[in-house]
Amino acid sequence: MNTNPLLAPWDTPHQLPPFDKIKPEHYAPAFEAAMAEHRAEVDALAANPEPATFENTVAAFDRSGQSFARVVGVFFNLTSSETSDALQAAERELMPKIAAHQSWLSLHEGVFKRVDALYRTRDTLGLDAEQLRLLERVHLDFVREGALLVGPARERYAAITEELAGLFTTFSQSVLGDEAAFCLEL
Repeated sequence: MNTNPLLAPWDTPHQLPPFDKIKPEHYAPAFEAAMAEHRAEVDALAANPEPATFENTVAAFDRSGQSFARVVGVFFNLTSSETSDALQAAERELMPKIAAHQSWLSLHEGVFKRVDALYRTRDTLGLDAEQLRLLERVHLDFVREGALLVGPARERYAAITEELAGLFTTFSQSVLGDEAAFCLEL
């Protein structure tokens, strides 16, 4: 049984996070495990020898990373509202790693090739409006996040993304600290 409350099943009402059990030291191992699981899911999707279909590519991509999304949701919720010095230290350590994971995902050539192949033939796939919209959004997200970049530009994009994650964390923590220190005397 997993003792990390971020990775264990949530048996709370409405499957809400067990906030009372989550500690800052739980995040690093939870992110490590969730990102490894997400990478395995995405790599398996890209390595699928079957021709790309909406179900085995776009829908599978949309379903991937559930553990990662769960951990990231709790993390961002707490770092922006109910934070502490220990949680802010974890945030400074983890944000570049989260950004690197997001860059890896958005620059994944194997998945993008499958999505792009579907996108180029989208008018012939017989997709309903919701499926077509999801395909178009996933493709657009890949393109906006650098999937069409080649060579050194891809590496530079990933490095800039990681650096921005660190800078944004410093900025947001400074704003949060400033807001917490504000006092309006009446």
